[in-house]
Amino acid sequence: MPYWLDDLSAYPLVLLSIWLLGSQLLLPQDYQPLTFFRIFAKQLAAKVHPDPNRATSQQLISGSLALALVILPTLGLLAPLYWLSDWPLVLDGLLLYFCLDFVYYRKQSHKIALAVSQQQNSRAKDLLQPLVLRQTQGLSSTGLCKATIEMLWLRTAKQWIGVSFWFLIGGGLAAVAYRLLLLCNQQWNDKYSNFRYFGRPASLLTQWASFPAILITALLLAMLTDITGAFRHWREASRLKLCLPHLLILGALASALRVNLAGPVMYQQQKNQRQRLGAAHLPQVSDLLGSVKLNRQFQLYSALFVFIFSLLQVLWFIY
Repeated sequence: MPYWLDDLSAYPLVLLSIWLLGSQLLLPQDYQPLTFFRIFAKQLAAKVHPDPNRATSQQLISGSLALALVILPTLGLLAPLYWLSDWPLVLDGLLLYFCLDFVYYRKQSHKIALAVSQQQNSRAKDLLQPLVLRQTQGLSSTGLCKATIEMLWLRTAKQWIGVSFWFLIGGGLAAVAYRLLLLCNQQWNDKYSNFRYFGRPASLLTQWASFPAILITALLLAMLTDITGAFRHWREASRLKLCLPHLLILGALASALRVNLAGPVMYQQQKNQRQRLGAAHLPQVSDLLGSVKLNRQFQLYSALFVFIFSLLQVLWFIY
């Protein structure tokens, strides 16, 4: 039996400790270990996927092998550390800390809101572009606010709740594997024409692996704000050209903020048509700032739920 099942009661407390540490001690992006893997994934794709016009089967196979080459050797190097370590929970905590690089995106969202409020749209576009796949140069102030709101909450679900979920399920190694999967999907996203087939394996695995976190985030957000409105938006969103994870998040978010989300997006000079979702009110700077504030509240409530779960576990083991 894996050790983290024997010590399961300690893992919610480790998670809460790293959440607190990560919110107070933000590791600069230049020193973030994931930066190395981003560079490695980008260079690996250039080596094994030089021609996007190859046969579809060849691209799918090379994409699968490239994904395995990023994740499996990393896990193989980390696993022996657990055998040598006298404090495996400390090692788990460190791995979780390096995988939870989410606070950076909330800080960037706040900077984008300030830039838009000061009518510095060019600066806002430059801040947003590294955080999203869509093109930002043609966005208006409303488009910038909408894209930032969607980015912040999708990152919350996938990179914060998702990493935490897999940490509780499988410890530090599971969190690392999931985080590397997200990273590869971002670098080789199949929304880009040159990665349409090469990035498909990473995209499909990411959808499956992140779905529990998406569902938890959407339901918790709906319960904290307007669950009736969220269900109404989910029914309306069933006809939109959105994948199910995005549909759940944007439906709950449109209800919570009372704003209009989704709509067309641009990828590599090609417009991806999506119908709009939510109220007629288009997002403004105040809505973006409200989204950032709601995000902080969401994290506090999430911490409260984990703390209550930890207490229930303690009571279970005592009695």
